[in-house]
Amino acid sequence: MGESGNISSLSTSICEDGYSLDSGIQESDSVPEVRTANGWNGTTVEAKDPYALMRDCNANSRLTAQHYLWRELLGFLIHSDIDTRAADLRVADVATGNGIWLQDFARGKPPSTELHGFDISLDQVGPKAWLPANIHMHVWNIFDDVPDEFIGFFDIVHVRLITVVVKNNDPRPILANLRKLLRPGGYLQWDEVDTIGCAIKTVPGVSAHNLDELFSQLRGHDTWKYELTQIMDENGYTGSTLYTYEYGLGMARFWSDVYMSTWKEFADNALKTPEASRKLERNAMVETMNGASIMVPKLVWVTKKIDTAGESVL
Repeated sequence: MGESGNISSLSTSICEDGYSLDSGIQESDSVPEVRTANGWNGTTVEAKDPYALMRDCNANSRLTAQHYLWRELLGFLIHSDIDTRAADLRVADVATGNGIWLQDFARGKPPSTELHGFDISLDQVGPKAWLPANIHMHVWNIFDDVPDEFIGFFDIVHVRLITVVVKNNDPRPILANLRKLLRPGGYLQWDEVDTIGCAIKTVPGVSAHNLDELFSQLRGHDTWKYELTQIMDENGYTGSTLYTYEYGLGMARFWSDVYMSTWKEFADNALKTPEASRKLERNAMVETMNGASIMVPKLVWVTKKIDTAGESVL
């Protein structure tokens, strides 16, 4: 998940991440007890799981590899436009997934830094007792009311890869809730992939027909991303800026493997066409080994919440 929203993701893009809620796992005398769905607090939600990917060890490994590829490409966890020097910094990671972004950000920060992860399921997060004392995890659906204790609480809110939960091509309901989490003058950093401006590249003479067919099942038509800077500035934020990052061909195979893994989870969990999917995967993998790759630009928005007087807090 990264990773909240209980809608079907089949109608939009599934590029790297997404989130959902899982059905509970039944206890059995023959297997160890497993945490109930939605994580540590034992809360269950009566709803069908719409998550198009998986929550198993392979999916968790993909999330971790994906995180470090993002960090290598961007060169930061928090953009330099945002000041992170305060000792009492309060940071939220919404759609935290397995919590790897928070764990990475916590390194070198004083214990007084408060770090909170939010997701509709914590099934991919490690045991609570093993996390740093200043990391706190919470079950929260991004479309639900913000808990009272977190209204205006955070200096920084980070969110990554929630394309699949943006309903009706409209990010405004999500922006409204993220804004409620922020103190006046607090910063939002929103990271996404450009699911329209992506492409397949090959070395000369290599076909990529199968890889293109495979990736076409992950592409979306998320035109809201091209308007998000303006939407932010019209909905309680100011100074919104979009930064675009593209990886070179030297890193292309690493990224392409992540997208292949994403598609494999999607195929196993949502397409339900095992024989056809396995054939497409094998053929696409041959093309990848011969020199074909999925190229997807990364998008990072940085924006600031307007203060209660309607002016930007400098």
